[in-house]
Amino acid sequence: MSRTSKFMTEPISCDMDSPKSTPATFRETEFEKRRGVSRIEVRTGFAQVHVSEIAAPAMVGRLKVLKAVSEQQVSIDFLKLTPSGLSFLVSEDRAGAVQTVLEASGFSFVVSSGRSIVLVHAVNMRDEEGLISRIVQTVIGTNVSVDHIGDMHDRLLLVVKDADAAKVAQRFRESLIPTELER
Repeated sequence: MSRTSKFMTEPISCDMDSPKSTPATFRETEFEKRRGVSRIEVRTGFAQVHVSEIAAPAMVGRLKVLKAVSEQQVSIDFLKLTPSGLSFLVSEDRAGAVQTVLEASGFSFVVSSGRSIVLVHAVNMRDEEGLISRIVQTVIGTNVSVDHIGDMHDRLLLVVKDADAAKVAQRFRESLIPTELER
């Protein structure tokens, strides 16, 4: 008889009264993350680009900016439209290329190096009443200047100066992540 056929023909049984057949303690698999803030992450190495005073219609000027940046093969993150322009993040090592192309195109802009993204992870954060406001209230309490705030279904992203990122992240860890005793 082959191994396969022997396996297929033997019944599966377990006598719970027998110490020999008592199953080992199983570790529960967590399929869903707990509600509330679960993790704080800091990503460094960004520069913020803010283009302003784009002539009307602003959308045409915004598209020219984005096309000029894309022709330099620079990836952008955190795109935000402003009433007369736009802003976005680029990798700090590509900030010089963006500055060069924007200067050549005649746009009014500022490139601010040394930016970080602080990410506050929380499952279904938009459904947690008051959670986003507690996060914003916490960052306001640090007296740190926040360049941008954006949210997704499971995280809030804040753009701050590199020098402030660790301070903000630590404050979030202290005030928003429950200790084991609180869970």
